[in-house]
Amino acid sequence: MVKQEITVGILGAGAFGTALAMAFSRDARFEVTLFSCFDEHVSSMRQSLVNEFFPNFEISRNVEIETTKALASRRFDYLLWTFPVAPTLEILAGIARNIDGSDVIICSKGLLRNAEFLYDAFERVLPHSRVGYLAGANFAHELAAGKIAAADVAARDISVARDFASVLSIDALRLYPTEDVIGAQICGAVKNIIAIAAGIAQGLNSGQNAHAALITKGLSEMRELGIKLGGKAETFLGICGIGDLILTASSEHSRNMSLGIHIAKQHTCDKGSQENGTCEGRDTVVQVVELARRNNVRLPICETVFGILFRKLPATAIINVIR
Repeated sequence: MVKQEITVGILGAGAFGTALAMAFSRDARFEVTLFSCFDEHVSSMRQSLVNEFFPNFEISRNVEIETTKALASRRFDYLLWTFPVAPTLEILAGIARNIDGSDVIICSKGLLRNAEFLYDAFERVLPHSRVGYLAGANFAHELAAGKIAAADVAARDISVARDFASVLSIDALRLYPTEDVIGAQICGAVKNIIAIAAGIAQGLNSGQNAHAALITKGLSEMRELGIKLGGKAETFLGICGIGDLILTASSEHSRNMSLGIHIAKQHTCDKGSQENGTCEGRDTVVQVVELARRNNVRLPICETVFGILFRKLPATAIINVIR
């Protein structure tokens, strides 16, 4: 009997979703479909093989491109969720009955309304699915180009995490299993906020010494909050912890860091900075600060970024955090 291909659906046709589709399409084991919520977007990508949100890469011809409506008539072995966090609950509610029962790996970074963890929401809404959470140091443009990357994949049951890592590891993306779903999610949420802070510091020409201090203090905040909530200390020294933090907070390819640079140079979080693409750190900082408040954890960097973004605190306030 000929072995069937493993069907993988990428839910969300932004830059990271498109990059994942391209990466998995290079492995002959997988049959890959990229999903967008919008008919016009699907039509455009089918015609040009280019995603306007990711214009420098051509989508492989062996990647199917569909709207999420097609999920009503198709089942997938694995679904990788890459939609931005903000509309997640609305999108999930609309397609839950069509995807419940498939394995779902969350690739989005942040917290939901009321500081709810994504993993908890997916387990609640998809009771018949095995749920995983992917976090690591992965820029979309490098994945799309076939460059080597690694990530952690978390599940409450380590045997599930091991299964995900075994099946979904490919030449360009090695996955490592962990059962620390709390730590992985805290890393994914907080690192984007620290990246905004690092961008502000860079935009103020604070220097590399200040940058190193900011990343170090940022790691400490991430670790303190995560451990308070039940995360494991070693997670914060792994790929999804310090690895992803260094990447996201050290490169202008990071939209979060670029947002911080813009804020520093404009001395304000103006309309232009708000249109800097999907910057999950900007959308998540409110939830992270609230989660920390509930648990009596002080996060000076995160609190300062919140103040700069939403309380008219001057960009120079970030320097006071590392003095």
